[in-house]
Amino acid sequence: MDFNGYIKLKGGSKMKKCVLYCLISLLGLFVFTSTSIAQHGHGAGSKMETREVLVEGMKVIFQIMSNAEHKKMLKDMKMKEDIEPGTTHNITLTLRDEKTQKEVTNAEVQMKVVDPKGMDQIKALKYEGEMKSYDAYFNLPAKGKYQVLVLFKTGEKKGTAGIYYEVK
Repeated sequence: MDFNGYIKLKGGSKMKKCVLYCLISLLGLFVFTSTSIAQHGHGAGSKMETREVLVEGMKVIFQIMSNAEHKKMLKDMKMKEDIEPGTTHNITLTLRDEKTQKEVTNAEVQMKVVDPKGMDQIKALKYEGEMKSYDAYFNLPAKGKYQVLVLFKTGEKKGTAGIYYEVK
């Protein structure tokens, strides 16, 4: 499962790829309105930008934190994790079933981050059992608006979601 493979499943032509990319971009503009700077539930004093998106019965919760803040949060929680060299931010994703409110812990998750110049990074997110979430480190070095897209698969069900995140 990957972004290119998902697009191929949807048709494969360049025009269809362009239409899919445009639809995801428009979705980012109109659907993702739940924005707040929130206290991260796992670490006292750590700030993390949190945004929630509802997609076909799945609540997708994006949490973005600078590596400096993430390192502090991990230290406060007495957890040790090596922050990936060459990265600036940790992006955490929680998937929650809208009906049951239970976290989805068995998904395959890939994330694509597109920088202000149109260059992208694609990574598989790893599941963190202690946090009941998926995460990866990304490099967001320049000021500007980044597009954060996710493709997830649980069983036979696939979903996509995305947000915009601004580095100031």
